[in-house]
Amino acid sequence: MTITSLSVRIPAELRAKLKVQAEHNKHSMNAEIIKRLEESFISLTEPAPVKSKKTSPGNVELPAAEVNRIRKVLKKAAKELKKKAD
Repeated sequence: MTITSLSVRIPAELRAKLKVQAEHNKHSMNAEIIKRLEESFISLTEPAPVKSKKTSPGNVELPAAEVNRIRKVLKKAAKELKKKAD
């Protein structure tokens, strides 16, 4: 990857927000800007992973589409079990 430099004029308020977020994430402002730009180019067809609030060794992040698919399967299975129970 070739690194180039770029000068950009941005409003002072936006720069301040970037600085706060960079400090919060323990990044340089440059790293924060690059991270945000890269995220903005992620294809809309590529589902974002569902982030869990609590992370533990057993947790896995799944794309939203996969979570929705699992929900549908579980709902269908629950309906079938209810029919069998009746």
